[in-house]
Amino acid sequence: MKKYNLAASLVCLTLTTISACTPSAPETSTPSVTASSQLTEAPKSTANPDVKSTDKSVMGEAAIWQDYNSEAGKFSVQVPSKPQEQSQEQATDVGTIKLNMLISEANDSGYFIGYADFPSKLANPEDIQKGLADSVKGSVANIKGEVESEKEYLLGEVPCRDFEAIGKVQSTDVLMKGRFCLADKRLYQLFALGSQANLSKTDVDRFINSFKINS
Repeated sequence: MKKYNLAASLVCLTLTTISACTPSAPETSTPSVTASSQLTEAPKSTANPDVKSTDKSVMGEAAIWQDYNSEAGKFSVQVPSKPQEQSQEQATDVGTIKLNMLISEANDSGYFIGYADFPSKLANPEDIQKGLADSVKGSVANIKGEVESEKEYLLGEVPCRDFEAIGKVQSTDVLMKGRFCLADKRLYQLFALGSQANLSKTDVDRFINSFKINS
């Protein structure tokens, strides 16, 4: 019987708006058109009943921060514009898994949140952090980047890993900053991606620090 390689699957399920990934050919992944277009073209927003605007602050022309609450995803977060939602079936070592995503855009930068459920969980805390660390490496590799900092983090009792990296999307120097969490069998991924010139670290910190997992 084939043993599940859940840590390898975590790497494959780094948000596929950055890069498609299959266990058989991870080294041939390239940034997708969807990811690179986030740096140059604002996505078309669609209304969503999960979103309620609080109009707490305006950052630039398009950034109106609002609360986003997902009943299906069991999380809440603040985003700088009305998000798009999408989902995608993704092949992994543990079978085909559905990756659910939302994408918010402001000031030529993208703010991404994704979650996916696995059929089994990692019981060993060391394995969890190794899987999250490998996920960080896999994401950063998709922008041909380097991890500048990363650290273990606990969101309540949920093990997470925070990171910051620099890299390139096409010819643009980009900054990527985010947090990966594994709550039981559910992997959460959130990060911001934008040009080093335009991405506001204050906005990114607001985005990441507002993220909460609901019971």
